[in-house]
Amino acid sequence: MRATALSNGPRLPGSAVMLVMILLLTGSLGWTASAGTPFADEPIAPAAALSTTASSGSAAPAEATSAGQRIRVGSYNIAHARGNKTGGLNELARLKNLRGIADLIKAQKLDIVGFQEISSHDLRAAFRDQTKYLAQRTGLTHHVYAENVEILGGLLATQGNAVISRFPIVSWVNHPLYRSDPKREPRSCLEVLLDLGQGRKLRLFVVHLSTDATESTRQIQEVWGLIEKATEPVILLGDFNSRPGSERIKWLKQRMTDTTSRVSTTYLDKPGVKIDYHFIKGDITGGTASVMGFAEGYSDHGCLINDYLVK
Repeated sequence: MRATALSNGPRLPGSAVMLVMILLLTGSLGWTASAGTPFADEPIAPAAALSTTASSGSAAPAEATSAGQRIRVGSYNIAHARGNKTGGLNELARLKNLRGIADLIKAQKLDIVGFQEISSHDLRAAFRDQTKYLAQRTGLTHHVYAENVEILGGLLATQGNAVISRFPIVSWVNHPLYRSDPKREPRSCLEVLLDLGQGRKLRLFVVHLSTDATESTRQIQEVWGLIEKATEPVILLGDFNSRPGSERIKWLKQRMTDTTSRVSTTYLDKPGVKIDYHFIKGDITGGTASVMGFAEGYSDHGCLINDYLVK
């Protein structure tokens, strides 16, 4: 796929900015809030031996060897590039953050990235297709966006999961996940089949799960129902809104390998607040995970990165 010239998007008229501000301040962009939070689960002790930073550009590019295909994969809840502050005009996407996210991906030499809380062509994001923008700016030109949330027909705000990849996308499907009430925020699992070349394929699952323990427990079970059918190596990644000490994460760890188990934080660099993960299944091995992007403040989440060998 050939990249085209990047656009900074149209300027928002003053009246449009005012409309967004009023709606944001009155809470019109939100769904029904959960009674609990992902931070109410039992915290884990920080892994003192693990740094949450790494040298920029320290990883080798994707390389096929006789042992398998080496890939570098990231999971990133980008909070539609608003930064790490919330409320009022802080909810508006900022182009400098989107550029920074792209620069981080390039500096870390990622081959595949799964996004959560990414937007497309809405007022809140300055009518910019964020997935396409990041695909073009990083050179990971194979991409797909799967929408979960739209406000006012998608004009005011949108939100979904997405993938950008150095490798071709063979197929994809967005699986709606359980919610206890139609007023609750829609959640989904984006399933993407990637062609790594030399007959190797990878099945990638990207999730953004509920903050409600009952909902997310059932959602994890639904996602596992999809994964256990896969015949290719699998990576499951995303924002689970659940800590490692929760029963639902323990349940999943009995079935898949958590390759980010030594990471102690993925949210606002708060020790013990880990809610993002990578899990693997099948003929694939993982390296040592790291988290990038806290200091830059592009999002309230860090970019969770690991290296893999797909056999």
